[in-house]
Amino acid sequence: MISRRVSDISESTTVALSNLASRLKSEGKKIYNFGIGEPDFTTPDAEIEFAFQKAKEGFTHYTPSKGFPELRAGIARKVSGNGKYGITQNNVLVSPTKFAVNLSFLSTADPGDEIIIPEPYYLSYPEIAKIYGIKPVTVESNDDFSLNIDNIKSAITPKTRAVIISNPSNPTGKVFTPDQFKELQRLCIENKIYLITDQIYEELVFEGQVQDPLELDPELHNTIILSGFSKSHAMTGWRIGYMVASTDVINASDKFQQQTITCAPSISQMAALEALKDTDFVIKMKGTFEKRRDLMIQKLKEIPNIELVTPGGAFYVFPKYNLNMSSVEFSNIALQKKGLIITPGSAFGGQGEFHFRMSYATDMDTIKTGLELLKDLMNEMTEVR
Repeated sequence: MISRRVSDISESTTVALSNLASRLKSEGKKIYNFGIGEPDFTTPDAEIEFAFQKAKEGFTHYTPSKGFPELRAGIARKVSGNGKYGITQNNVLVSPTKFAVNLSFLSTADPGDEIIIPEPYYLSYPEIAKIYGIKPVTVESNDDFSLNIDNIKSAITPKTRAVIISNPSNPTGKVFTPDQFKELQRLCIENKIYLITDQIYEELVFEGQVQDPLELDPELHNTIILSGFSKSHAMTGWRIGYMVASTDVINASDKFQQQTITCAPSISQMAALEALKDTDFVIKMKGTFEKRRDLMIQKLKEIPNIELVTPGGAFYVFPKYNLNMSSVEFSNIALQKKGLIITPGSAFGGQGEFHFRMSYATDMDTIKTGLELLKDLMNEMTEVR
């Protein structure tokens, strides 16, 4: 007999699409996969070789539950601007990427409490909250995907424990302005709730800048920072990320980590230690993604009945289409007729309906061909309306 908890949780749309793409390709079908949420690069050789050498030296055992001290200290230096703020390794917990989101919820909210999630949101946030009996309270953002602070403020209740955002945003690629980020942060500080800022795409910013969360809250009384190496160093399979927070939050999260996964993988931590030094790869990959983004924007503007808010970061576009059908139906038609795998916007909240997410973490030829197929599809569907 399966628990009710499981029945209340939705399958990850993006993971399901990735599985579908693999199956269709194995069947010999021509597929253009724009649903993927990971860089199409291989982890840099330096990181692989360093981790391999450390494994041969014997770093294949349990690590301290919070992570290797050297790695935590390096992350503290990175986040604090090389000592600009008083962040130390005691403020850092190393954890497998998305699990850090779980820990941030577990350590700050109890069953029946609420976490506010602005739309469109990373699709796992509400489902993770529901796993632990926490109520996800979703609020609409502005039409350009900037935060609607009034909506967030109106959603705060005595049960609210946190607001979570991704910056840059998955799925929209929105980079929140420093002024708007600080406005949200002040709101959280005034109401004595946490701002959980998921900055996994922070190295992939093409326009604007990611506001430093420590500027207004240097002692992390009301701020939790989540990030990692999956997107910046093409290390999705290594499953390595981190949380930066007050020592109270870190120690609480460490208890949960000890009683669940024990620690993050030792070899992955070694690769992350090397990745902290590897800025050249980040710059090169970012340049490639920016060229792809520009091409995708150019091609989308040529397609009828498509509207686009230009993304400032990450590696996604989130266009709106002018057709009278759900995003799930639209995505299914795109797959059936053109072999395009795109993610329905409704997976990212109600405000995502009549949108779809496309990842440009793929090569230029695929982008050119895929966008031409999308243009053909929109022309065909517009003609039969």
